[in-house]
Amino acid sequence: MSFWESRFGAVCGLLLVVLLVVVGFTGVRVYLVTHPDRPETASFDFGSMLLQVDEVRFPSVDGVELAAWLLEGDGTRPPVILCHDLGRSKASLVQHAIKLHAAGYSALLFDFRGHGDSLGEKSALGLHEKRDVLGALDFLADHAGVEPNRVGIYGVGMGAHAAVLAAADRKSLRVLVLDGLYPDASQPLARRVFAGWEPGVRHLSFLADGLFAVMSGTRIGKHRAADTLTGLVGHDLLLLASDSNHEQVEATRRMVASIPEQPDVDGNLVLLPATHVDGLYGDDLERHGEQVLAFFEERLGAPTIAGGLRY
Repeated sequence: MSFWESRFGAVCGLLLVVLLVVVGFTGVRVYLVTHPDRPETASFDFGSMLLQVDEVRFPSVDGVELAAWLLEGDGTRPPVILCHDLGRSKASLVQHAIKLHAAGYSALLFDFRGHGDSLGEKSALGLHEKRDVLGALDFLADHAGVEPNRVGIYGVGMGAHAAVLAAADRKSLRVLVLDGLYPDASQPLARRVFAGWEPGVRHLSFLADGLFAVMSGTRIGKHRAADTLTGLVGHDLLLLASDSNHEQVEATRRMVASIPEQPDVDGNLVLLPATHVDGLYGDDLERHGEQVLAFFEERLGAPTIAGGLRY
């Protein structure tokens, strides 16, 4: 009798089939998460809002061409870069951009690689997207004469993670609002891969992480926002979390506690009924926007150049 014909061999064969099915399922799900559908960029009638919006394109620091909208301010405030979440586009942050613009800020909204109207075929959940944030910063510096330490960043989910990693590379990036920041990409990856199956989220995240590393060429553990935050000395950081999401609140509390106490800089957590990660409407959108604007007003201050953006 051969091994596979024995009872033990049959059990091993069954376990092997189950393993292959789990690995195959996880691999497909990881691929879908890292290759999100591109939602159609919403059509906004900026003209009816009396807003002049420039459609621009610029490269990330590794050469991926990115699409963006630029709302030029009145020259009384520095620019703010807005970074959307995984599977979204620049259109998802238009309302925040309008509020910032009304206060005098210039707002640059761009599509991350593999999203919206930008080039690129896949996402790395913020790990490679930091290069897109740095490209946006270089675009403002090259075409607008803006000093890097006079730029604010607002990021949601993946955008928040990318912003933290970018700030570690460019120490001059000083003022960041981080909405729904996760400690590392493993958390949102597992939540999306094993959506609705809690045992998978708790016990198989290592498998999703491994397959992600194979597909992206980057290990999640080497690019953790939670580790990076502890080294952002001299930065003003505002972390926003939804008080209805216990897991997010506890993770964010731990990250805020890890930020070194420093004079004249902030490292704060603000809990709101909802954040952009959850979706914002009505009063929640207004309350959220006011919180973001107030932090930029307090910590970003007035520009060091006069005359607004120059092209």
